[in-house]
Amino acid sequence: MLRPRRLRWISLAAAAVILAINAFAGLTLSGTTSNGGTLFPADRWAVAGTGVFFAALALVPWRLRVEVDAEYVRVRNLLGDHTVAWALVDRVRFDRRALWASLELTNGEPLPLFAVQVIDGDEAVTAVRRLRQLHAAGRAQSGGPDPDSIGQTPPAPK
Repeated sequence: MLRPRRLRWISLAAAAVILAINAFAGLTLSGTTSNGGTLFPADRWAVAGTGVFFAALALVPWRLRVEVDAEYVRVRNLLGDHTVAWALVDRVRFDRRALWASLELTNGEPLPLFAVQVIDGDEAVTAVRRLRQLHAAGRAQSGGPDPDSIGQTPPAPK
C-alpha cells in the first residue's frame, strides 16, 4: 500500500495549529462586538467547533492511498475511489514537472495517484518503479501488450 509520507505529517501539524488557534480564540472570547452586541458562551463553542471542522479538513491527505496487486490498482484520492484492472492501464507516468504520479488509461484519461508525490523524493521514485513492474506483470498476465514494446517495430515473420 502506498501513502504520501511527508504530506501526512504536514497536514497533521496544520490540523494541530488550526485546532490550537481556534481553541485559544474560543477560550479567550468575551465582551462585546464592535457594534455593541454581546458575546455568549455559544459563541465560544462556535469558534472552537469551527476549529474542529477546519482541522478535520486539514487531515484529508490521510485518506490518500494506492493499493496494488497482480490484477488491479485501487486508488483512493481526495474525493473518490477507483479500481482499475491493469489491462486498462496504458502506462504509469511520473513526469519531471509533475507533483504526483498518474496512470494513463487506455481510453486516454489520466488517473492521478495523489498518494505518490514528488515531495517524498526517493520513496516516490521507488513506488513508481514498483508500480511499473506490477503493470508489466499485470499486462503480461492479462495478455495485453508489453508496455516496453509499444511503439517499437514488431519482429519480421520468418
